[in-house]
Amino acid sequence: MQTVALNPAQREVLNVMSCLDRDEDLSELKKLLVTFLNERLQRELDVLWDNGTLDDKALETLRHEHIRTPYK
Repeated sequence: MQTVALNPAQREVLNVMSCLDRDEDLSELKKLLVTFLNERLQRELDVLWDNGTLDDKALETLRHEHIRTPYK
């Protein structure tokens, strides 16, 4: 088995999670993390839109893509 070192953000999340006693707290933390990641993704998409990398034509192309995971 390979050992993987955690980065500082991963260690911090684990430290926060170690303080959670209730399932409701875990659920709330998950919601906060999803909200954070959603906002971060939206900022990245806004940058792509503003610099012209992403536009209506690119979105239409993506809408028709059939991206699938190859199974062996």
